[in-house]
Parts: sequence; C-alpha cells; structure tokens
Amino acid sequence: MSKTFKRSLALKAGVALSAIGLIVGGSTTSNAAGVTLTASGSTAIKNLLDVCIPAYAADFGNNVSYGAGGSGAGRNNFRDNTVDLAFSDATYASTDAQPTGKFTYVPATQFPLAILVKLDGYKGNLQLSPSTIAKIFKGTITKWNDAAIVADNTVVNAKTKKKTVAKLPATDITVVYRSDRSGSTGILTGWFAATAASVWAAPAKSDQTFTTAFGGTVPAGTFQGQSGSDGVANGVAAKDGSIGYAETSYGTERASKGVKIVSVQNNAGEYVYPSAAATAKFMNSFTAGDNGAISVDYTNKAKGAYTISGYTYALVYTAAAQKNIGTQAVVKQFLTYLVGDCASENAVKYGYAPLTGGLLTLAKNQIAKID
Repeated sequence: MSKTFKRSLALKAGVALSAIGLIVGGSTTSNAAGVTLTASGSTAIKNLLDVCIPAYAADFGNNVSYGAGGSGAGRNNFRDNTVDLAFSDATYASTDAQPTGKFTYVPATQFPLAILVKLDGYKGNLQLSPSTIAKIFKGTITKWNDAAIVADNTVVNAKTKKKTVAKLPATDITVVYRSDRSGSTGILTGWFAATAASVWAAPAKSDQTFTTAFGGTVPAGTFQGQSGSDGVANGVAAKDGSIGYAETSYGTERASKGVKIVSVQNNAGEYVYPSAAATAKFMNSFTAGDNGAISVDYTNKAKGAYTISGYTYALVYTAAAQKNIGTQAVVKQFLTYLVGDCASENAVKYGYAPLTGGLLTLAKNQIAKID
C-alpha cells in the first residue's frame, strides 16, 4: 500500500476524531489509531477478511473484531445496532425487519460459489450442468453413477466424434447444506430458480434457510446440515460421496483431503471452473439499485463466465443516521482499504474477484455516503 494513500486515510479519520473532541468538549488524539470496530456476518468473505483485517491493523493501528456467524446473523446484528458494520451476501428482504437508521449497501467483493465434492472412487475432474446439480440438491439424483452425471462428464472428440464415457462409482450421494440462514444458500437456490426452474421453484427470500427453500421435507440421513462455510466444507471433506457449496477458497483449503471443485455449465454451454476471472466475466455486467444493491442477471450468456456467483455487501450507516463521527470515520477508512488496496492485492489469491471498473466506482460512491 502506498504511504500517500495510508497517510490520506489516517488523516481523514483523525480529522473526524478531532471533531468529536470539539463537539463534546473532551480530548482526543490527533489520529484514528486505537479504535476497534465490531462486525459480523458472511462466512463467504471470512477468508479474505482473515487477511485484510490483520494487514489493516498493522498499517493503521485500528482493528476489526469479526464474528462470522452467517449473513442472516450479520443483518440481524446490524439491525439490532450491536455492531458497527456487517457483511452479508444478501440484502434485507422486503418482509425483514430493517435498521431504523439510514443505511446503505457497499459491494465489498464478488466471489464464485463453488460446488464441492469428495468422491474417492473418481480421479478425474468433475463437471455438472445446472439441471443435474439442482436434481442432486433436490434429492432426485442419489448416486454418483446416475445417467445425468455420466452424460455431463462424457467427452466427445471434436475431430473424430468419438465419445469417452466417464466411469463414475455407484457411491451414494450425501448432500451437505447450510443449516443457518445463509446468503450462500440464497445465491445457490436463486441460481437454481433461474437455470433449472423445472427442478427447483423460486425461493421466497434471497437468503432463507436451505430447508425452507427445499420446498418439502429434506431427506434424513442423506442430507446433512452444517453451520457456516467452514462447516459445510468440513462436512464434505469428512465423507466420501458428499457434495456441498461454499466460496472457492474453502474447497482449495481441503484439496489434500480429497475435496474437488466442480466445473459448472454456463449459459453458453461451456463447463467453467470457478475462478476470479470467470466470476468477473459474469458479474461485471450489473444493474445497481438506489441503495447499492445489485441485481444479478442469471441469463447472462457471456463466454467463459462462471454463473454461480454473488456479492458480499458491507452494511453501513450513512451520515443521515447521525452515528458516532469517529467510529464512522474508521468504518470508512477500513472499507476504503478493504475494497481498494487489500482486495486488489489479495482477492484473486484467495478465490475472490476484486471490484473493477463500474463496480469499483459504485463501491467508492457508496463508501462516500458514510460521512
């Protein structure tokens, strides 16, 4: 990070803290160092925050105490005014109780939601179509040698037209899903509704629980609920034949335990691995609402795009909420650092896609509303 950028952020926060001293007649330091923000929410962004929070603390002398309890918990904490900011992979639904103060959404990162599989009896790379994945998570495909999975993994030579039929084991499928109210579940089930509507009906809310979105009784035994992205990834790693979903880095962390990441068929008919570049190709065409929330076009047919992708938003109060000036200054400082320097340097390494172009401009404009 450039010294000029760091000095600029520290100065802005310091001016705000000095203003507090003038307003309340108390004393304060001439900089923002020593402030600890409280935050909670998304587990999808946790692996990026695990890098960015310590780096931020080292550079600025401020810290962030983050509780990754899931997007639903983050929004609830923010609504109840028990945290300074929250992170969520979904916005508040129209039926949700919302914060009483003025707030806005700041796109913090974009990420591919990976389909994670542990299948010891198959050594090749797996590829699955939206319909096949939806049927697996709906419980209508129950074995790994199902004809639909075999068809997805059958390769046709472009020149000779010869087919190479995949030899998959007859292993029972265990579905590992998020038991908590999760933005990742909202992304997955929203994708199902858009790309495999005949299999999966539209979810009622963007981040309802998997059991509610399932639309019936979740099969006992072959379906196992786990809390958080870590819980799902650990559940997949623990049992042969398992499948689950989490941000890509949770899968790569467990590659040594036999966890594979699936290539998913996109709207152009290509099977694409969930990379930062493939996510950006899908997500960089976007429509933003008045409050910073973004509509995802799941019908996007961009070549090379990975379509099970989503955003993590920071939930922050605007100036109109009249929150503590010094705390707000540090919230702004941290998000500026996270979205700018830290994400640009580390996002791709950990499976996230940094914001660029119009998305980065949108994020900066939303951060500016914190003043």
